[in-house]
Amino acid sequence: MKVVIATCFESNEERASFVKRACEKRAYETRVFSSDFSHIRKEKREHGPEGFDLIGTKPYKRNLSIERILSHHRFAKDLFVQIEKEDPDLIWLMVPANSLIRQARIYKKKHPDKKIIIDIIDMWPESLPVNFRKDRFPLTLWKKLRADNLNCADALVSECDLYQQILEEEYDGKITTIRWARDSKAIRPRQKIDFERLNLVYIGSINNIIATEKIASIIANMKMPVTLHVIGEGENTASFLVTLKKVCEVIYHGPIRDEQKKAKIFALCHAGINIYREGLYIGLTVKCIDYFEHGLPIINNIKGDTWNFVEEYGAGVNVDGENIVDATSLIEKRADNERIYELFDENLSLDVFNKRCLQVIDEVMR
Repeated sequence: MKVVIATCFESNEERASFVKRACEKRAYETRVFSSDFSHIRKEKREHGPEGFDLIGTKPYKRNLSIERILSHHRFAKDLFVQIEKEDPDLIWLMVPANSLIRQARIYKKKHPDKKIIIDIIDMWPESLPVNFRKDRFPLTLWKKLRADNLNCADALVSECDLYQQILEEEYDGKITTIRWARDSKAIRPRQKIDFERLNLVYIGSINNIIATEKIASIIANMKMPVTLHVIGEGENTASFLVTLKKVCEVIYHGPIRDEQKKAKIFALCHAGINIYREGLYIGLTVKCIDYFEHGLPIINNIKGDTWNFVEEYGAGVNVDGENIVDATSLIEKRADNERIYELFDENLSLDVFNKRCLQVIDEVMR
């Protein structure tokens, strides 16, 4: 069997590589397409992950712009030109961009025997902060591209359970949750970490959906000194660091892709930060998977899957309204982290991802 996997964002390439590995376990002939434009850095790149083919993509500078919509539209059309050449039996399509779904519907009409799995990794425009007018162009166009064309899929996958609340209104078939995963090689410390300071870590993109002021307020209300380790980058890095340095010691590591280097930093810390602006439609973040993989409890304010994990497994503190977090409680949860490892193994491990991925493929190809 021949499979094509596609995404237009480098942030999805790890997930695409996991789908690729699952397909290759079955000896499927597999190709992966991605974009040569870095959405994070807003610049072209010459190389993607090993074994990925990059499609030339028109650059854009602003996330909310007509230029971005046109860039995604062009990428979607060029992608399906490549798919026509490949003539696969199965297409695994990672969304956004929502324009990919429209092109998938056009392709499906032309090739009704071909199977398409659409993997919803983010919800646009629902995941935008509440202060954006989601009932105005171009945001209404993003939603329409998804809602009007989604039923071309032979199967629908969602990155978290939360998304199904909306997707069930748009898609007539079965929806399967396949959460992000990690091929964990983390060292699992059992001993209590005893420091005079509370050591926190933030990992991931530093952009306009991160609630910087709320993070600063939470840290300022801690009853002990705090050191914050920051791993990542983004358009708001400078302002993020300036704000946090007002309330705590900040150690900025920049983006780190070496897993051993990340593990050494996580081993120093008591908890991870997962605090976003109000009104976002997010159920699970990649940074949480990093934290849970390494046995770190989290300070969290997003609802859905992550909120439920914290409640069910005692995996940190959910913040709703007041910004008071008990530092001692976080240290205790870090010391007694077996339940957090259990959370990871049962929900976010690569074994779970592979099993669900191949189940969806088997159901589609019957």
